[in-house]
Amino acid sequence: MIYNWNIIGHEKQLKMLEGDIASGNLAHAYLLCGPSHVGKYTVAKKLAHTLQCPNNFCGKCATCTQVRKGSHIDTMEYPNNRESIKIEQVREVVARSTMSGQSAYKVVLLQSIERMTPEAANCFLKTLEEPPAKTVFIMTTSHVREILPTIVSRSRIMRFHLFSIEYLTKVLREQFPDSDPEEIDNVAKLSLGKTGKALDLMNEPDKLAYNLKLYKDVLYLLDTDNIVERFRYVEGLMEDDRKRRDFLNVMLHVLRNKLLVDGSDRFIRLISNVENAKSFLKQNVNTRLVLENLMFMN
Repeated sequence: MIYNWNIIGHEKQLKMLEGDIASGNLAHAYLLCGPSHVGKYTVAKKLAHTLQCPNNFCGKCATCTQVRKGSHIDTMEYPNNRESIKIEQVREVVARSTMSGQSAYKVVLLQSIERMTPEAANCFLKTLEEPPAKTVFIMTTSHVREILPTIVSRSRIMRFHLFSIEYLTKVLREQFPDSDPEEIDNVAKLSLGKTGKALDLMNEPDKLAYNLKLYKDVLYLLDTDNIVERFRYVEGLMEDDRKRRDFLNVMLHVLRNKLLVDGSDRFIRLISNVENAKSFLKQNVNTRLVLENLMFMN
């Protein structure tokens, strides 16, 4: 690597970006696609550092400090605040990107671009069709199908993927050599293949304990034939939206790992049931009915 990205994995994607920088073949728009918490936005921010820093991403100069703090005048950052990106914000992006700057590039970071309203997306599309000179848009998404196809087609796509438990175990042992091996094994198992989640679990013991409890709950529910116990567990899920989402994600991860080992038709069926349950809950189908139906897992 030319630059010290300090990122777990994604070597192929980072080498591609380094090649674009070295050759002067930067795209006017990059779209980083993949599951949440795999490091897409971390890569996006590091790319902004690399483009703006006059010292090859030193991480120490005033420019690097400003980019890191979000105060760099030619770096516009719009992190995911759980709200829609409206047309007024896109117009602000367009206006600022066309102003004269003090740096080699204007860099616009847009996290979770699927948050754009239809009006905002159409306005943004016009900018991508005639992009301002020396402006680089770096966007991320975990739901590429929710983005205008014309926006996707005008961007250079970079795909990010989940990592295996074996890979995460290896890199976590390298990154945290003094940590308990059992803790690292649990983190690798519970991070759902996501490097960002793995680092969170390593640094936050309470989160690790919470996820380990969910993992053990899933294993118990898959093994027991006691439907009363399963329905009792649903009561706890009814009271906590976050726990409900996390439980379904952990169950899906456990089932996929079991499928790789066993290949049983049961696991194929259960994976489909969990995916359907997640879809139904997004459509506001009766939560109790969805979860109780899921508990018929034999």
